[in-house]
Amino acid sequence: MERPVHAVIFDMDGVLVESESLWRRAEQDASDRLGLGLREADFEGTMGVRMREVAQIWYERSPWEGPSVDEVANSVVDQVVELVKGAEALPGVHETIALARANGLCIGLCTSSDTVLMNAVLDSLDLNDAFDATHSAENDEFGKPHPMPYLKAAAKLGVDPGACVAIEDTVSGAVSAKAAHMRVVAVPDPANSGDGRFGFVDLSLESLTQFDGAALQALRQGRRTPSVSRPRFHRAFPVDELADARWFYGEVLGCREGRSADSWIDFDLYGHQVVAHLAPAPVPAATNVVDGHDVPAEHWGLLLHPAAWRDLVARLEAQGDRIRWIMKPTTRFAGAVGEQHTCFVLDPAGNALEFKAFANDDDVFAR
Repeated sequence: MERPVHAVIFDMDGVLVESESLWRRAEQDASDRLGLGLREADFEGTMGVRMREVAQIWYERSPWEGPSVDEVANSVVDQVVELVKGAEALPGVHETIALARANGLCIGLCTSSDTVLMNAVLDSLDLNDAFDATHSAENDEFGKPHPMPYLKAAAKLGVDPGACVAIEDTVSGAVSAKAAHMRVVAVPDPANSGDGRFGFVDLSLESLTQFDGAALQALRQGRRTPSVSRPRFHRAFPVDELADARWFYGEVLGCREGRSADSWIDFDLYGHQVVAHLAPAPVPAATNVVDGHDVPAEHWGLLLHPAAWRDLVARLEAQGDRIRWIMKPTTRFAGAVGEQHTCFVLDPAGNALEFKAFANDDDVFAR
């Protein structure tokens, strides 16, 4: 069944303008001044995240003396503002805006960058009149990968999030838009074009020059392109109360609900299909000891981007005593191959789930 599209919402850095390299330069300069010794992999892990959150991550890893976290973040933003002056729009930007306008769509902008940088980019690209609404996540309670920035952008446009298409270049931003129930077009940097974490997006392009009427129609019809048409995980599991499943998977984990009946519910878990089936209580599971905790041998979950993992942990912790922890958030194998942030929880029916994020994604299958 065709789903309406009423708006296109652009990310800014890496979508409208090639600013990711400018961010790397400014962040590297800050790292050098503070003696943090950050590497390329450190910068890649925080792409699409607000600068103040990035600086806070740096400080938690390697505390420094002198400037505050906010002062460091502001210095990086100020440097990027200067570097971006005179920049030009990336190929396909003007054509995609024109295509959206020709199809009667609202056009929005949603960025993790501070308002001062957003305005500098729009001035440099002469795009101040191109957008019906713009939104900076600078002062949002939660930034990308949380859905809040995209939900606020849609609200400013007056469009239901489910009728929006978001154009993103980072995993963090794509997760944010998908969690807001938008359709997502990924235009990753060529160095990240093969990143499997983009597997949940609806359309993957090498450049915005490829976004045309056929692509827009494919998004309306819910057709996925071959470049992202990859196997998706399916898991069915027993629950004793469907209402509790709706709370935990829908409200807490942020899963979009699909089809349902009196005895089951489909959920969209980051692009994977999980199905809660109303059934008698399962037989108690066998357990193994993991870092001193009895963890059910049968459990399942997700490997997330570090920023998405932190966001999910925050949502779980916000539920207080309603969440049953098997193992609270911790770091395993610190400083070794396979270093990972992880946590184990029970859903309301007692099914065990693990959510983890590797410090280095290349270590997922390392030996």
